Amino acid sequence: MIKSSKEIAIAVFAYNRPSHLRRVLISLENYKIHSAYIFLDGPKNKKDKILQKEITFITKYNPYIKLNLIRSKSNKGLANSIVSGINFLAKKYKNIIILEDDCVPRKEFFIFIKKILNNKLYKNDPVLICGYQFPELEKKNNKIFPIYLDYFIPWGWCVNSKYWNMYLKYLKNKKIVFEDKLLNKIKNISKHKNKNIWSRKFIQFNLMLNKKIIFPNISLIKNIGFDGSGVNSSITNKFNTFYLKSKMTSSKIKIKNDKIMQNKQTKILLKRVKYFF
Repeated sequence: MIKSSKEIAIAVFAYNRPSHLRRVLISLENYKIHSAYIFLDGPKNKKDKILQKEITFITKYNPYIKLNLIRSKSNKGLANSIVSGINFLAKKYKNIIILEDDCVPRKEFFIFIKKILNNKLYKNDPVLICGYQFPELEKKNNKIFPIYLDYFIPWGWCVNSKYWNMYLKYLKNKKIVFEDKLLNKIKNISKHKNKNIWSRKFIQFNLMLNKKIIFPNISLIKNIGFDGSGVNSSITNKFNTFYLKSKMTSSKIKIKNDKIMQNKQTKILLKRVKYFF
């Protein structure tokens, strides 16, 4: 399994859901993950402070994983918390796996990422990997294989630090304008709800570069955040995925574009993006 090294780090972003975070940490324990960083955003009120005491306890006294807890004194909000956390790790590690406290990884998630990163065909390509797959797009078979899709989904993902630093430079250029139906929908949601949605600009960056994102054919992440507990998400079961014990195909497999799945992903995102934020 993935061991602590300069090659890769695991980051888990938390706020005020200790029960959700515990499920994520149990998965990491079961899959023999040796260490991870926990980024805890600052509390907004007394209730948050109480919940964060529990989070501090379960991270500080975990006998199975070395957890590096990084707490923010002020409340940055999810967007700023994620960006600053990745910035911190990008200075130290070549690749970063990012999980939020409602994204429970399956064992195959880490195997999938490791095999892609070790694939010589993509050694010189700063890969971007997403671990979630919509239930309508899941292939019901016993083999996991990678495909290229266009739209980034931030529910369990891995980014190369070199690519992330390219994105940071892009953010400084405020003159760039790029039109896309999904981006426009996200922009309207952020204005209407007065929310800072960091992933909109990252999606825009990927589309401008025509960056193909690597997805599995079945979901390797279980999103448990659509239960009303999240700050940004709604209550729905539309993102529930099934679990089928599967094996990875050869690590030397060439990743292909799947236009049919891409069209389906686009339609689903346009229809359901309102549930995300």
